[in-house]
Amino acid sequence: MESEPLRFQFDTIEVQPDALAVLRDGQPVSLEPKALRVLIYLIEHRARAVGKDELIQAVWEGAAVTDNALTRIIAQIRREIGDDARQPRYIQTLPTTGYRFIAEVSSPGGSVAAPVSEPPKTSPRRRPMGRLAVAVAGMALVAVAAWLMVRWRMSLPPAAGASVQVTTSSGLDIGACFSPDGRAFAFTSNRSGAFEIYRSSGDGREAVQLTADGQQNIDPAWSPDGQWIAYHSVAQHGVWVVPATGGAPRRLTSFGSTPAWSPDSRQIAFRSSEPISYAWFDTAGTGPSFIWVVAVDGTQLRQVTFPSNSGGGHGKPAWNPDGRRIAFVATGQDGGIEVLDLESGQRQLVVRVGRDIPLQPGTWLTRLWDPRWGTDGRSLYFSAMSGPGEYAIYYLSALNRRPVLFYSTQTDVPAGISLDPAGKRLLFTRFANVSQLWGVTPPEDPAPVFQESVLRAYLPVFSPDGKWLSFLVETAGRNRDLWIMDTATRRVAPVSLDPGPKEGSAGWNLAGTALLYSYVNGDRNEFRRYDPARNTNQTVASWPVGRFFHPVLTPDEKEILGACSTPFNICLSSLDGASRRQITLERSNASYPVISHDGEWIAYGLHRGDSVQLVVTDRAGRSRQMLTDDNGLHWPYSFSADARRIAYAAYRAGVWNVWWVDRVTGEQRQLTHYTTYGAFVRTPMWRPGTEEIVFEYSQVKGNIYRLDLR
Repeated sequence: MESEPLRFQFDTIEVQPDALAVLRDGQPVSLEPKALRVLIYLIEHRARAVGKDELIQAVWEGAAVTDNALTRIIAQIRREIGDDARQPRYIQTLPTTGYRFIAEVSSPGGSVAAPVSEPPKTSPRRRPMGRLAVAVAGMALVAVAAWLMVRWRMSLPPAAGASVQVTTSSGLDIGACFSPDGRAFAFTSNRSGAFEIYRSSGDGREAVQLTADGQQNIDPAWSPDGQWIAYHSVAQHGVWVVPATGGAPRRLTSFGSTPAWSPDSRQIAFRSSEPISYAWFDTAGTGPSFIWVVAVDGTQLRQVTFPSNSGGGHGKPAWNPDGRRIAFVATGQDGGIEVLDLESGQRQLVVRVGRDIPLQPGTWLTRLWDPRWGTDGRSLYFSAMSGPGEYAIYYLSALNRRPVLFYSTQTDVPAGISLDPAGKRLLFTRFANVSQLWGVTPPEDPAPVFQESVLRAYLPVFSPDGKWLSFLVETAGRNRDLWIMDTATRRVAPVSLDPGPKEGSAGWNLAGTALLYSYVNGDRNEFRRYDPARNTNQTVASWPVGRFFHPVLTPDEKEILGACSTPFNICLSSLDGASRRQITLERSNASYPVISHDGEWIAYGLHRGDSVQLVVTDRAGRSRQMLTDDNGLHWPYSFSADARRIAYAAYRAGVWNVWWVDRVTGEQRQLTHYTTYGAFVRTPMWRPGTEEIVFEYSQVKGNIYRLDLR
């Protein structure tokens, strides 16, 4: 009878050394191979402290690495298994010495191997065997070892050294794509003031500008025959091509973005929607998105993916070297990376968010980008959020395997991945959002209100007396937290630092004595009131996550406002969820509702094709009025103190700005005058008793880096 494979169990975590797997609550945990080996070694030697040098020798096998490499691996293990360096449950740090595994270990279904109490020693020599027996045993061992080594190497990504910066822009260089011979690459940059397409030598020292029309040209893709570079024009829309040596651009489609060439250079796959900024959470664009294909002469335009039960959209196509399959990102529930067989139309989900990479609590966003096939046509590289506020490049060795974390970029988003034709180099952009809160009081120019170094500061909300300003903050290694600012001193403090993210917009009660917000606690959405005078939090309602989209407590603390139903419509519910009423009857999605402080008026965004229009209604849903009709996006966020004017963020002609509209007269006024694509404004909030509006202003900056693979 075969013996049970060795397994280690501690709390809800199971480590399977033979299968090279770690499960947490029955779900696979994504650990890079060296992290897995470090964890197994610490468990096997849990009877004692393990020194850093010993760990490095055992796992890196004598390779020259620094303590920082080990520290990064330990941090990854802790993040994935739910440990905390400050209050460790599993791995204890011994300053200047090393680490010790401190959890109680058992073995599911059998006995667990006793911990090794001493460092490995040479085994005593065994009794001599016959020469034939020795030879046979040796051959068998060699064969087994070779088979295991092949299996192991097939699941591992190529080794990568440190990344090397190849461009030096003060703005954003992104979207690098190799030429067919690998000696050059194309990319887009806003170094001239607008995004244009450039061609550069392989080391990035020379850059030749290929477009110069100021139309915000992005998403370059170099044809395999070397003749063309396809791209998307933000201002003129659609997919275009320009000769790789420079020349007159030619339009192929009137819509779509993120083009990808077929291996024979005869067709281009692209997604139907267009991006609305370079922020990682905006790259999916707005409205429905599916994969289309067009011939290089602009004919034979056809849709190749269609809606599925999971909802969401499709984007970032990548053509397999066999010319028969396309990988793409699927958003929505059960999202991830899918592979489409063009002949049969069959789709295969090969990477699932929540199964293969972490699912970020409290969000429906699929935080995964840029699938790229390996040269073998079996493997995939892609980038994704690996933890709260942390990002990485992943490697999938085969479509029926699990991806492994290949290269961590920490708080920088790795975007625009490109693999050279020989499979020896990766190009990608390390970019970061520079997100701050700014205020504008016309006719003055905008000025900063909050400028600390955080990943994102957004959803500002003033108290009725204007003395307090609350907002959400994302920092490295954490979910979204709610902070509050004393507007007189500009001092900030956290309202709550619970592990779960804060979701939806906050608001103040009618009396102005409590801040109302929601918080995701596991599978529950808790609605809370924070009293700044007493510094206390109180839960007033608790719902299952997903009942409402973007939920918020009304100022009278009697109902919860959000989007519900299919398509989304605006709904109000009692605090216990027992009664719910739908106050709009829109035929397309209505979302992101905001309520006036007196609780009488509700504004929301209504999706109409590729546009989002601003609509206002009374709380009973009887008086509905559309306040915008321009082509673009119009996202309302707050009412003026008298509930007449509505501040909103508008995206028109590729640029975001802050506006307000009077719901009585229909008058509109633009308050900011930004002119560049890539940056954005969001969530403009009126300061009570003034004409000042505070809003999120975010820019994306970054440069192209190279990873050499071996």
